[in-house]
Amino acid sequence: MRILLPAAALLALAACGPAEEAAAPASAGDSHLDCAALISAADHLIADGVLPADAEFQGQLLVAAMTHLNAYAIPEGIAETEAFKELNLRRGELMDTQSAEGILARAKSCVADMPD
Repeated sequence: MRILLPAAALLALAACGPAEEAAAPASAGDSHLDCAALISAADHLIADGVLPADAEFQGQLLVAAMTHLNAYAIPEGIAETEAFKELNLRRGELMDTQSAEGILARAKSCVADMPD
């Protein structure tokens, strides 16, 4: 399953918590944008058969990616379309420069450390 982050999901999660909490650093030094991109990249790699399926992880992907993307975009006032452009660009950069296993490990860390 590829992560398709529709506008409705972005809006539904927009009120996840106060901006002060959302602005807290993401896991292992990764920014919230990096976390959203890592999670999306891991999803693409699983869908393409590069990484094995992981039902537990895959069941958390959409909410985790959207939570991190919102934690990045909302406090900065970044519009939805711009946030998705940045997400797609960062995902491509990560997939071009990082190993699949490295992406998965960092993505799992981001899911585990998802902001409230």
